[in-house]
Amino acid sequence: MDVGGYFRSAADAVAAGLNGLRAGLCAGLVLAAASACAPTLRVSDFAELPPEAGQQPILVVSGRAPTGDSVLYSRERSATLSYGLHMVSIPPDREPGRINYPRGTPDPMRHFTLAYAEPIGSEALFIEALDRRLSQLDEAERTLVIFVHGYNESFGSGLFRFAQMMHDFEIPGVPLYFAWPSAGDPRFYAYDMDSVFISRDGFAETLRLASRAQADRIMIIAHSMGSMLTLEALRDLSEANDIAVLSRIGQVAMISPDLGIDVFRSQLAVIGDVADIDFVAFTSTRDRALQASAALRGQADRLGSLRSIEEVSDLRLTVVDVSGFDTADPLRHSTLTMSPELIALFSGTRDFGVEPTPHAGRVRGPLTLTINVVRQATEIILAPAAAAADVLEGSGARQ
Repeated sequence: MDVGGYFRSAADAVAAGLNGLRAGLCAGLVLAAASACAPTLRVSDFAELPPEAGQQPILVVSGRAPTGDSVLYSRERSATLSYGLHMVSIPPDREPGRINYPRGTPDPMRHFTLAYAEPIGSEALFIEALDRRLSQLDEAERTLVIFVHGYNESFGSGLFRFAQMMHDFEIPGVPLYFAWPSAGDPRFYAYDMDSVFISRDGFAETLRLASRAQADRIMIIAHSMGSMLTLEALRDLSEANDIAVLSRIGQVAMISPDLGIDVFRSQLAVIGDVADIDFVAFTSTRDRALQASAALRGQADRLGSLRSIEEVSDLRLTVVDVSGFDTADPLRHSTLTMSPELIALFSGTRDFGVEPTPHAGRVRGPLTLTINVVRQATEIILAPAAAAADVLEGSGARQ
């Protein structure tokens, strides 16, 4: 046997898989570039914001190395966590789900901008900042909403996406952005995966810190590869039997989770023995990014591109299938956060559920909702009425 040739062939196969993933993701990003590009973040020096512009304050915990001005962060990894407060201004006239990035001089009437940022020098001061903002809310809204971004996100793109979500979905609570060191470049998928594992301890420490604040509950929203990071940290906390932290977490909402189904099952087996957390996964069988991720691993699906509820029927999980919706995202990897119809449907809810909301009337056109309960899992299929037949056929749902 030609051992050297065998390993060269294996290396070539791995390289081909990585190149295919990069090519697929880069193609989608090139298509998206006509409508958006990742921001080169800087603090704008507006004398004052126009009253029409929305303002979204966000508290930040970062595992990224700070840049020279200490309030913005790079792709580089940091051995310590940094804390800060950032204020994002949101332009008044735009379609829900859309982020308008500045390409030149930022204009708060037309663009998302970073209007203000300041570092927070210690854990104690950060908890004080959390408690101060929580105390300004009604008791029913004292939720700490933690966002964990996904693969290929710069600090600024994740910050603006979280601000857009808090504003458009009208999520009640105090927002906390956990910024882990993604390269922010579709070529460096492996770098991001390494950063996920490096960031587990930092995110677990962030959850411990958050549990010391005066929030009634914690909700985690994780996108894409951020779901892997979230589950890894929760598993570590469960193995440490850290009930004081885990008991504060009410829900984990995973948007397009880039997570293997078997990996999720093994993580949940540990977490479920210790914590009573509701897990929700927003999925799409049309997610091109997850199709590429699955192909790289020789799998049929990732959790976020699940095609049959039977695959997770032994798990206590709610799956919300949004395959029937279209957005400006050519990768269909951010359908929930970019669809005006889905934003209207879920706007104002304390959890990402499907109970009627005060704003459901904003949905343009009729929707269909199909619910399947298979053993422990619940599947909810949402679709515009015109697309319902295709979605139901593609998902294998039973009427």
